[in-house]
Amino acid sequence: MSQDTKDVVQTVIKSDGEFLIAKRSKDDYWEFMGGKVKEDEDLEEAAIREINEETNLSLEEEDLKNFRRGDAYRSKDNEKYRLNPVHFRIDEEKKDSMTEKGLSNEHTDFEWIDLTKFDEYDTLGQYRALEHLGVVNGRVALAAVRKDGKYLFVKRSPENSSAGRWSFVSGGIEPGENPKEAAVRELREETSLDAEPVEKGEFFIGEGEKGFWRLEPVLMDHVSGEVDLNWELSEFEWLEAEEISDFKTLGDNKAVENWA
Repeated sequence: MSQDTKDVVQTVIKSDGEFLIAKRSKDDYWEFMGGKVKEDEDLEEAAIREINEETNLSLEEEDLKNFRRGDAYRSKDNEKYRLNPVHFRIDEEKKDSMTEKGLSNEHTDFEWIDLTKFDEYDTLGQYRALEHLGVVNGRVALAAVRKDGKYLFVKRSPENSSAGRWSFVSGGIEPGENPKEAAVRELREETSLDAEPVEKGEFFIGEGEKGFWRLEPVLMDHVSGEVDLNWELSEFEWLEAEEISDFKTLGDNKAVENWA
């Protein structure tokens, strides 16, 4: 490793189901807080020191619950920095003690966010920390199939995870696949429909019964076939875009916003 490499601890902090992000003073990007790791300092020590320097949380070692680290990766902002993501939970009482006045001059604001709102904040490569820590489980393709101005919406069967939820046809992106290829495959497997990918939308984070997932929406035009559901699905509807918000979904209305 180059001697110019600088190790940085990147803290993904959770409390009461929400995650801490802060707005940088120098450019207004939002980030997981952290900073350079000092010589002879381990990542847990660095995390505690950095958070105490940048906030009024006054953390001690015993405040860090379920501490774990993820694989390091290079900063998108400056590749000489090697980011070392760590994840831990703090009690709600600690979370509630944090104030904007207690921030250092490195940040101007902070938010405790539902992770499904992550895409609403302007970040710079911060998402990678969530993948490296396993906070987000993997990538899922959403097949947003369009026919005569309506979208195919399906209900997950009692035998499936997140049973009873409505969504676009979806499924995990396999190694070597891109989102468009996965959307075509999943649509054919689950509904017997053939459709042509038109456009891939911006990813967002969705939450299901088994945790958080990176959802990759793909707009598709119906080509052929009639809906024939497999065991994973129990019902279907063709819906106008504005009707989707009336259903209990896994956040799929965000996919439609890509093309509204």
